[in-house]
Amino acid sequence: MDFMLAAAVAALLNIGLLGGIVATYVQNMRLIRSYFTIGLVVVASLFVVQNIVIVIFWSTLYMAGPSIKNIIDAAAPYLFSINVAQSAALAVLLWITRR
Repeated sequence: MDFMLAAAVAALLNIGLLGGIVATYVQNMRLIRSYFTIGLVVVASLFVVQNIVIVIFWSTLYMAGPSIKNIIDAAAPYLFSINVAQSAALAVLLWITRR
């Protein structure tokens, strides 16, 4: 299994899940004007940025050359684990948010 590819897929899934969360929070923000709802939009948006940066950063490193490829391959299972855990958490959060 190529953990880098799987980690990238999980990060892209996270971006999609976060898109749904941000959209829901923006709808709520229009109804409930408070620092809390604005904060939810900001935090979820920053997570979107984080996942975009992860995809760009790791794909850039992965294509940097054979000298660093071994390090990337060693770190990939951990990145995959983190992204899958985040995907599970975001799926639960989206489910709860949409209820």
